Amino acid sequence: MNEQSALPDLVTMQVPPELQPQLRLYRRLYLARIDLEEARATVDDLLSRRIELPRRKLPSPLLLAMTTALVVAYARPFVHSRGHSVVADKSVLGALLRGLTSKERELHEYLVNLRNKEVAHSDADALEMSLKLYADGDGAIFRNTRSPFPRSALTAILRVIAKIDKALDQKCQDLRQELPLEVWI
Repeated sequence: MNEQSALPDLVTMQVPPELQPQLRLYRRLYLARIDLEEARATVDDLLSRRIELPRRKLPSPLLLAMTTALVVAYARPFVHSRGHSVVADKSVLGALLRGLTSKERELHEYLVNLRNKEVAHSDADALEMSLKLYADGDGAIFRNTRSPFPRSALTAILRVIAKIDKALDQKCQDLRQELPLEVWI
């Protein structure tokens, strides 16, 4: 039995053309809430595990993986990763950041830039990489910037997520005033 046959047959209502932009935006915001919940859960897990941040050696693979997961999940709503999308317009999601303080806004920008330059893409310039080539191989020196967040940064990320989530909820509540209720759309 495949997974799709286990799903109920849903009858979906066609939304009038004039409401299509609101429906697309609501869907995008819904997915953003899921992404931010994933980021929040990762931060909660990191805080509860109390994984030690080593001073002289590399962090554990689990800690690095969780840090990567946090950055990717957090930044996902704010980046264009599948071509051009009117719905994922930065101005729409950027409006959700209005309630952030300047320090929180800097943290937001840091996380998105970290995703773009180091986590989702390996940018040799961002890593300040130097190579030395030999006849039988090579060597490299680069700045390891993908370091785990200290507890203070994790709690700051939780505050930013909470504020964005509150703005998301308000925007979704506003959109529900325009869209059909109690039907699958």
